[in-house]
Amino acid sequence: MGRKTIIITGLPIFAKKMRDDLASFDANNRYVVFNTYYSKWDKILFICWLPFSSLVISLNGVSDRSRSLDWVIRFRKKLIMQWMGTDALLAMERYKKGVIFRKYLDYATHFVDSPWQQEEVKSLDLPIQIVPFKYGREIVPVAKYEKMYVLTYIAASRKVFYGWESVKAAANSFPSVEFRVVGMENDADVFPDNIQLLGWLDADKMAEELRNAPIFLRMTEHDGFSVSVIEALSVGAEVIWTHPSDCIHFVQNDAEMNHKIAEVLKLIEDRNSIPNKETIEFCNKTYNRQLLMVNYLSELQKIMST
Repeated sequence: MGRKTIIITGLPIFAKKMRDDLASFDANNRYVVFNTYYSKWDKILFICWLPFSSLVISLNGVSDRSRSLDWVIRFRKKLIMQWMGTDALLAMERYKKGVIFRKYLDYATHFVDSPWQQEEVKSLDLPIQIVPFKYGREIVPVAKYEKMYVLTYIAASRKVFYGWESVKAAANSFPSVEFRVVGMENDADVFPDNIQLLGWLDADKMAEELRNAPIFLRMTEHDGFSVSVIEALSVGAEVIWTHPSDCIHFVQNDAEMNHKIAEVLKLIEDRNSIPNKETIEFCNKTYNRQLLMVNYLSELQKIMST
């Protein structure tokens, strides 16, 4: 059938990773990335490459006007929207207000990687398919935890969204437990003494934090399927999250969060501070890079062959 070109658009950090992952399991086709959001040169290159491509993957659900996607439709190219997170919230808000732009939505095939995103995109009257593609790095779990603490991530620029108030509430409720916060270096607000702000960590230091953390807390207002959650599960941490999934302790508010923290502290103590082996095994099977990529490529091939 000949070699095909698949274009991936989106923020470069995510688009390049997807390109490299897919290309490593598919030498028969070509994968190229263009930053059509912020690079004028890439926008030009995108239009030049588009006539010779078979498929465009947009790492974003687009519910407003896009000149790049106008060209996709003009050339009648296959289009996948891989919904990532807050793009669904934005589309839902536009849908409620009656200002959503449906041209690209109705044209595209839609992928998500979580059941809650599936429901969100379904609410836009769109067909949707769960196609996971995220996986974690290979981090070796510790044999036994040396210290009981809770690890979390808070983006300094979006403290409320990432649950900073919930983290402070948890720290107040468990004064003898250390709460280690990646992403923030300082804060003007008063916060409990048992919170340690670690700032931004490089990949190796973050991996070390994850492997030593008995509990990983993620109290986000909204999420895609977080890679940090996958990595925390892969090293046997008890993960408390505001989104339901396998091997997750699902909570919806601070009261449930505090109850769950108390529960998992007891669980970890009862197994003598050993990481959760069932969670590790589950992750090794479910978020296996080869399995995910082969399945994703299979779905791409179905779309390109129709």
